[in-house]
Parts: sequence; C-alpha cells; structure tokens
Amino acid sequence: MFLALASVVTPAGQLDPVLTPKKSPKPTLPKIDEKACPFEGCQFGKWTAVQPVPIYSTWKSKRKLLRNLDKGEAVTALTGIHITFEPSEIKVTAPMPQYGLKPGDTVFGYMNIGEGFFSAWFNGYWVGEFDGSSIEGPDDSGCRRNCTAKFLKPGRTEWWVQIKTKDGTIGWTKDGDKFDGTDALAGSKWFGPFPMTKSYDWDFENRLTSVVLPRMATNGCW
Repeated sequence: MFLALASVVTPAGQLDPVLTPKKSPKPTLPKIDEKACPFEGCQFGKWTAVQPVPIYSTWKSKRKLLRNLDKGEAVTALTGIHITFEPSEIKVTAPMPQYGLKPGDTVFGYMNIGEGFFSAWFNGYWVGEFDGSSIEGPDDSGCRRNCTAKFLKPGRTEWWVQIKTKDGTIGWTKDGDKFDGTDALAGSKWFGPFPMTKSYDWDFENRLTSVVLPRMATNGCW
C-alpha cells in the first residue's frame, strides 16, 4: 500500500520511520508535542524580543503572568510545546498511493515539521511526516496542477516556548513571532503550513508558504 515511500530510506537501507504510516488510533485532544519547533529553520537559543512580550509561569491553562519582556531584550529559548486543540482537515481529491488514500478520504493535520511536511492521521494510520506539497488551498492558492488534496479547514493550535531571561527568570510565551533569532534560515519568515491556524495571526497565503518549495515543481504547483 505504501510502496511509493520506499524510495526514502535511511543510510542502513531502512525506510525512515517518520515517513512510514503506522496503525494508530486517532490522537486524543488536545495533542501535546514536546520539544517542538514547528517550522522550517526553527531554532532555540538566543532570541531578541522585537516588541513587548508577556511571559507566564507555565504553558498550561492555570498560568500566571510573570512579567513582560521589553523590546530589544535578549533571552534564551530552551524548548517548546506544541498543542493541537483541533487538527486541520484536508480532503483527498485524487489517489495518493504512497499513503493508500483515495478520493473522498480525509487527512487530519497536526504539527508542522517543515519543508511542506506535517504530522497527520488518516484512516487509522499515523505518519510523522506527511508530504503536503500537492495540497490545493482555497481560492486557487497552493498547488494548481496534478494536485491530490484540498485544504478544507484550519486547525486550532498553540506553540509555547520556554525562555530564560538574563536575570534567571524562566517562563513561557506563545508569542514566538515577536522575536528575532527564531529562524536559522537567514532572511526567511516564520510561516506555518496547513496544520497551523489563525491563532498565530497569519493569513492563509502565509500558511501556504512553507509548502511552496522547489520540490513542488515536480507536481506542477505554485
């Protein structure tokens, strides 16, 4: 069923496990991903606030405000937590034999991995890195030729980052877009893919950007 994925192998000749669909129940919500850095080029380390940013005692719901970072304040980003409250929904419109998907099937997207890949669940299978390069967005955005799926509904997610200030305060923020230093790819913006949501305050065109990559040329996209 998943023979097309066999071309992606590890040095030892084994199929990369994150690309291999595995039998799994649909994730219980909210789904928590630890050590999460959900976009291409994402990095922890030295970040600088580009505007005031509130930091909290925890990423969990019973949180308290610790203080606000000042614009220009440098911090160290330590790790991240990605929370999926509701997955995105993608409708399959053409056969996707690499995943055993047929028209009418639904793919649920969870966390962005980067380069157009995201974690997904469909038809009783979980795949750590689902290839979203042939997904068509609304209003003729995204893939335009040889597309195999259409984006139907954004998910509802949050990404919280644990940071440490120079005075030793350790807290959490979900305003990762208000820092410089988050992206190891010089000059590129932080864009999410289909699983991302407007909780990040980005429009859909920006969410598409992470899947518009050179690889998509082979699918006639963009």
